[in-house]
Amino acid sequence: MLKIDGLDFGFGEKALFENLDLEVERGEHVVIVGDSGGGKSSLLSLIVDSASSAIHLDRQSSATMVLQEGALLDHLNVLDNLRLVARYNRPSDGSELGDTEIEKVLQQLNIDPSLFKVNVCQLSGGQMRRVAIARTLLTSPDLILFDEPDAGLDLANLVKLADTVNELSKTKNKACMTVSHNPFYIAQVANKVFRLQGKRLTLIADWPNLPISKQELHDRQLVLQAQLQEVLEPITGSPATSNPEWPVGKWLIGMASSLACMPHIPRSARDEFSIAAYTFYLSFISGAIFFALVGLMLGSTIIAVVRMLADNSLTGLVSYFVKPENLIDMMGGRYVLYLAPAIGAMLFAARSGSIVSNWLGEMVRGKRVRALQLLNVPSCQYLRAPSALALFLAMFCTVCWFTASVWLGGVIATGQLFDVHAPMQIMALSAYDLRASYFWIKTLIYSVVVALTIVALGLASKKTSHQLNVHTTKTIIYSTLSVAFAELAIILL
Repeated sequence: MLKIDGLDFGFGEKALFENLDLEVERGEHVVIVGDSGGGKSSLLSLIVDSASSAIHLDRQSSATMVLQEGALLDHLNVLDNLRLVARYNRPSDGSELGDTEIEKVLQQLNIDPSLFKVNVCQLSGGQMRRVAIARTLLTSPDLILFDEPDAGLDLANLVKLADTVNELSKTKNKACMTVSHNPFYIAQVANKVFRLQGKRLTLIADWPNLPISKQELHDRQLVLQAQLQEVLEPITGSPATSNPEWPVGKWLIGMASSLACMPHIPRSARDEFSIAAYTFYLSFISGAIFFALVGLMLGSTIIAVVRMLADNSLTGLVSYFVKPENLIDMMGGRYVLYLAPAIGAMLFAARSGSIVSNWLGEMVRGKRVRALQLLNVPSCQYLRAPSALALFLAMFCTVCWFTASVWLGGVIATGQLFDVHAPMQIMALSAYDLRASYFWIKTLIYSVVVALTIVALGLASKKTSHQLNVHTTKTIIYSTLSVAFAELAIILL
């Protein structure tokens, strides 16, 4: 099934593996243990990505990986998580797996039907692991890799997970490979246990069959505990210091990647529309009242300032020739077209940019994007392209909505402060005003730049909450600066 023959791999000057060998057969479950940072998870990633010529998988065999905590999409319920994968992994005859087949897979893994419509964030840790395994089975893998599937589980859920995994390896004849540190879990599922140490694998336990009694299970746990005493010791050392991060490169590369994702034929228009609709809701609909209130306040404030300046300036003989009403009549509402696009774009970047960038960033940090790739769901089509398009539309709508709100605030304030009978007529805008202010050009340019920036930094690689916060903050900064420079360039040119 799987054969690794003389694998050499490392990062920079640090070598992780030297002449590493391993074989895994169908129906066999191999477990790898080792010190933290020794390369166990990296080995799984190399295998699932076939990233080395030293890694050989049988012809017409496929491998996939179940990540820690399942990496389920938390904006979907249990059934929708599996429906998504099913739509991107059609059988060879081109048909689509229906709910009946999907529900059968869930029930085989002891997922109660009452949980099918439950959001995944409401599941227990053990339930999440089993749903993730069910989702993985829809890709029909021959080799399943598990990256610490037992992390954070209590005793009862460990037993259920072990039963599920044993069903896969023994009854369904799948080859399984697991990274774990838990002797209790390893003793229940492993046929062979290897220690990754000294950049190679050393066999420390070889059991042809699963334990058939509690005593045999207990004996295996004692053997593992004795073998793993060194492995289980914590690694100490001085914490690494991190330098301030300015992800300009990730920003530019991400923008280019987003543009490259746009021209494609949707493999599932339903899913792309769902992501686009959710992004549009987060970025525009949920903040529509906020944008309107700020626009009304800004519009009325500007008119109030004009009234105050008029009262202070138009005194003496000047007041006989120039009335405040004449001043507002000369100014009209065209000021809105010059102010609102840039201010609305910056407002959108600060409010909606941070929300969407954080949402996308959590999907990257939580390895949900990686899980999609392992399940043959291209993130370029499923996430990047529809999110960018939805953000562009949301930004365009926001600027128009904000501009209308600023104008309306000016109309209301004009009627109240200048005591005119037809404020809407005085504040009316013409087609010439739209052309002279470059309103549509500004709105188009700002919408493209801000949308691409949010998606680029939102989906940039990140592993820690610190990186997530940095990228979210930089999304606001880069978007705002881009709008400011674009506004300045348009004015000067």
